[in-house]
Amino acid sequence: MSTDVVIKGPEEPAPTKFADAYTELQAIAAKLKPAPGQIPDVDAIEPLVRRANILAAHCQERVESVRKLIGEQTAG
Repeated sequence: MSTDVVIKGPEEPAPTKFADAYTELQAIAAKLKPAPGQIPDVDAIEPLVRRANILAAHCQERVESVRKLIGEQTAG
């Protein structure tokens, strides 16, 4: 994963491309991993979790959309 991924604020819309949303979600997950011996900064974690929720919902919607399309093609 590239280190130049920009993590946007929770007020920003999700990227239109699945790959961009997923990459940002991975960057957030990496940032949320606790550092040994450090107290988590809840003030910094909260906006990351809000953003992650937006991105995860977007990715799930995209996956469900593709599943639906595949289902329509195999049923027809």
